[in-house]
Amino acid sequence: MSGTLAGRGATSEISQDSSAAGAKPRKLGCGCLGSVSFAIVLAVAVLLLLNPWSLHMGGRWTPALTWHGVGKLRSTTGASYGLFLELYPHLESSRRGRTSRKNLEGTAKICTPQGEVYAMTVDGYLSAWLDADQKPITLYLRSRKDAEPKLRADLYGSWQGEELTLDDKGSMAMSFAVDGNAKGYLTGTNAPTEDTTGRLHYATESELASVCGGKAKSSF
Repeated sequence: MSGTLAGRGATSEISQDSSAAGAKPRKLGCGCLGSVSFAIVLAVAVLLLLNPWSLHMGGRWTPALTWHGVGKLRSTTGASYGLFLELYPHLESSRRGRTSRKNLEGTAKICTPQGEVYAMTVDGYLSAWLDADQKPITLYLRSRKDAEPKLRADLYGSWQGEELTLDDKGSMAMSFAVDGNAKGYLTGTNAPTEDTTGRLHYATESELASVCGGKAKSSF
């Protein structure tokens, strides 16, 4: 009798082991992709809530939240510069809840009459809410880190329809010589009462070569 019970116990244990071995392990999902997607959607929503103008810049619908343009700046000294600007809402200002006035950032390229092309970073402020048209804009162009010579330019203006009008109010004279050559920020002397103005139209960076001339084509 005891032998029979022992046999049944052994059979039960074997059956349990077989069932355990045959059971498929459960897959546990971390939901990481969903969390990342939600974070991206939330960041874009906050960005648009704080900067609804970013959907309509330069007289056009800008669903990519980016505007880029090309044009010429002309100085009262006779120097002429080609300029490319790419602008979009400043991400940090959205994350920090507008702790600073800066709500624009981007990149720029300036080409001089001598054919030199200088890449620069852009920070700034646009005083607008739903639409950027005809609203005051301030842009601070600075040389990239470790770049030589050090250059700076402050540009002020507004979008007038599809064109971005700009005026440096004499700031470029602190970095560029009378002939337009880059001399470096606060290096040498400035031309008295120099002023540089211009207009940019919506365009891609590839069009900068057309306003910079043949000398600068190899620099792009």
